[in-house]
Amino acid sequence: MKLKSQCARKYQGDYDEAVLEQWKTCVEMANCNTDKRNTSNNVFITINSALLAIVTFSLDYKSILLSIIGIVICLLWIKTIKSYTQLSEVKYDIINEMEKYLPMQPYTYEWHKLQKNKYVGLTKIEKLLPIVFIVLFSISILYPVLKELWPCIKDIICQQC
Repeated sequence: MKLKSQCARKYQGDYDEAVLEQWKTCVEMANCNTDKRNTSNNVFITINSALLAIVTFSLDYKSILLSIIGIVICLLWIKTIKSYTQLSEVKYDIINEMEKYLPMQPYTYEWHKLQKNKYVGLTKIEKLLPIVFIVLFSISILYPVLKELWPCIKDIICQQC
């Protein structure tokens, strides 16, 4: 589906001004989406940091449940990042399409320059943080289990010697 526009001759009013105002509105909406995304990331960072702090104080079987909850929260976080990414992509596609009706195309030009310079998207970097938390929570699950099992493993190894 393409962005459709009313013909400038049929539009009653200043067509160019209307296109510019609609473009500004779309840019503002895209910026609001980015702000919501940042707020969402901060909430997930806070929740996971608090859970990890609690888990590291005990590192026993109680911490396993909290670590599993932390991993589930991280998976939801990754899903949220993906959702915001899709929403942003659509918003910027619309902005880029609208720019065709403007004298200059700053977002289209910016994206072209970024791609030319082998730009690494922020989403890729952004997804690393929940993965780091998942690794830390996984270690928090393995540590008490291995701590309990180590004497048994040690006995088995010593019996074979």
